[in-house]
Amino acid sequence: MKRSRIIDERRKHVSAETRERVALSFQIVDRIHEILVARGLRQKDLAMMLGKSEAEISKWMRGTHNFTIDTIVAIEESLQAPILQVFHEMETA
Repeated sequence: MKRSRIIDERRKHVSAETRERVALSFQIVDRIHEILVARGLRQKDLAMMLGKSEAEISKWMRGTHNFTIDTIVAIEESLQAPILQVFHEMETA
């Protein structure tokens, strides 16, 4: 696929912080997709489980949705699988 010079130029102006957030969003979407595939489910099924429209779930799965903790917890509960894992470093006194 040929890369767009305009898009490449715009990417140069995106902060590292924004790139990291977008990357995390894509990782979340990839994890949700992985769970759905493993369970033989579709986005439509996830929408029904969450009481959401298929269009809303489709929008989430594009990778640019800003997931809230409440949304992630609801997805985890619906799919009965972890989406995020949080690691805490032990503080030394």
